[in-house]
Amino acid sequence: MTKVKTPKEFSANKKTSRPKSFTTKELVWLIIGILIALNALVFLIIGLITDYADLGYDIFEPVNTSMKSVLGGIDFKWFGVITFVLGTLVCALSLSSSSRNEDREKEKEARREQRLKAMQEAQNQGIVVDFTGTTSANDQK
Repeated sequence: MTKVKTPKEFSANKKTSRPKSFTTKELVWLIIGILIALNALVFLIIGLITDYADLGYDIFEPVNTSMKSVLGGIDFKWFGVITFVLGTLVCALSLSSSSRNEDREKEKEARREQRLKAMQEAQNQGIVVDFTGTTSANDQK
């Protein structure tokens, strides 16, 4: 028979084991989103230099014109804007997923603590409490 933890034992254990804020998958996606956004900033800066800087010879102009012909009129500047939006979207989705998982873990811990507190109060009052339940899949008729 397993020993049921008291609320004090549960809270002491809770302080030592914090839920992880990021899973490996979420961390990888966050890093990919950051790298996409940084790459987009490089393209955006190069596009702004190509369009607005007064240079005698622009080394990016031949590449910019070939990129316009390949991508149907999208130059460095607009490619940077589009990829920046994509990178921030990936980062936002990763952070949203992490936040949702952390909220789920906090709710699970709060429900567990509430059950343990109810069991402790029931033991103090001398009431026998059984928290086992059945689902429709377990019911045998």
